[in-house]
Amino acid sequence: MDNNIENIENNVVKSVEKNDTSKKTYEAIIDSIKTDIMNGKIKPGQKLPPERELAKKFNVSRTSIREALRTLEILGVIKSVQGSGNYITGDVEKSLIESMSMMFLLQQIDSLEFFQFREALELKAAMLAVQNIDDEKIKKLEELVAKMGESEDEATRSALDKQLHDTIAAASKNSIIIQILNILSEVISQDIKERRSEILSDPKNAKRLQRIHEEMVYSLKQRDARATYTAFSKHFDLIAEYIRTS
Repeated sequence: MDNNIENIENNVVKSVEKNDTSKKTYEAIIDSIKTDIMNGKIKPGQKLPPERELAKKFNVSRTSIREALRTLEILGVIKSVQGSGNYITGDVEKSLIESMSMMFLLQQIDSLEFFQFREALELKAAMLAVQNIDDEKIKKLEELVAKMGESEDEATRSALDKQLHDTIAAASKNSIIIQILNILSEVISQDIKERRSEILSDPKNAKRLQRIHEEMVYSLKQRDARATYTAFSKHFDLIAEYIRTS
């Protein structure tokens, strides 16, 4: 058997043997596997041994093994392939998106704190975009903001708004910021929809919001850091007005 797998099994056995009786066996198995992933002892794409073999090696029931594997699959750590086995994927983005979306829907995320986090990320992304944006993305931003101004359908405008922000984030070329925003994508999409609804409850704000978006795109086209910061600050200040009063 692969040395890496043998190391995993030995570590899990030790973890289970030392485990506090108040902690479930499958939780100890999960903790040990997570530790081995963080330490680089197992890699994405690597196959785990069959349930029977794991149960024998760890001296636990197959039920405990199934619980551990099921939880790891929910967390996006492993993927179960029918007829083949369980593989380490490291694809936790989907589970994080679902968790964040559920927290948002259940109102377990404070709107103001979430907005402040989004503001910090997107402002930084915008400032990096000033340095890194190319003509192709500038053209795309101009097309998006033009469509936003022409559309009479709010659902369409909201979707275009999200695309505009996604394009700016991509232009930052910062993979970590892009990944975090991708993870938060569904929550941000819902947030944008709700914020636009609140802001546009005042008819005067439709032109104001469109003008701000146009300023954001124009400042990026000019590669003007100060103007970009000012335009994005106006955008988030407008949102903040409605969060604090709602």
